[in-house]
Amino acid sequence: MDIEIISDEFKLQQANRYSLWLYLSDNDCSFVILDDTSKLFVGIKRVSHISLTKTIELFDELSAIPFSRVSIALDAQPSLMIPRALFRQENKRNLLAFTSEFNEEHEVIEQFIPSLSMVNLFAVAPSFKSFIAPYFPKANLIHTSSAMLIAAANLSRSVDSSPTMGIRITDNYLYVCVFDNGKLMLSNYFAIKTCDDIVYWLLRLCEQFGFQTSKVRIYFQGVDNLLDERIVVLKQHFAKLNLLPLPDLFQLTPEIKAEAKEIFTDLFYLPICEL
Repeated sequence: MDIEIISDEFKLQQANRYSLWLYLSDNDCSFVILDDTSKLFVGIKRVSHISLTKTIELFDELSAIPFSRVSIALDAQPSLMIPRALFRQENKRNLLAFTSEFNEEHEVIEQFIPSLSMVNLFAVAPSFKSFIAPYFPKANLIHTSSAMLIAAANLSRSVDSSPTMGIRITDNYLYVCVFDNGKLMLSNYFAIKTCDDIVYWLLRLCEQFGFQTSKVRIYFQGVDNLLDERIVVLKQHFAKLNLLPLPDLFQLTPEIKAEAKEIFTDLFYLPICEL
């Protein structure tokens, strides 16, 4: 589903007061625009099944606007979360290579998450950096798993003491972060092909951590045609499966709030990644 809402609150002549948070995957592109002063989201857009031509057109349009900052969130490759205290700059490539396969020519990016004192490591192809450089030469590269991790961490502290999982489902993999009593227990990726694979891994995690499926709270990132079918099946196994709520830290105009789940609600947590 394609959707675009740019609020009347957005003033192009004052573009330097806004930040752009752009999400890219193999076949989907979305963005949210945040007013840095009022903490109000004033624009959202999602383009499904995006082509290279559409991507270039969108980049041309967005790069012409002098945003205060541009951050690009990637979802095409796994990442590795490690505590900030254990991170060593000189070891980042070996750390990521130990846990996942990536091309030796790729650049390893470290994203510091201040609110959790964690570092998220992920690899980016030189060709991708060369592609975005003419449009967004100063863009910060971040990873979507950071947003889900922050969201799940906040929810694990704010609701009750029940175990909490944040999940992000794509065509090929399932990302899961697990919190128990506010403590991070797991951040990992699982290869999937069918909905049965998703059910299998979530049940296995509940078994390994000793969680009751009727009590563990699981939050997913949003809805589309593929996710709709999978969520129906997951609800047969997990009583507390819910759409990830929007963050309390920011505000949304009524028209944007009404369509937020179509964009994927974890994207509204992206600005928290760099606070």
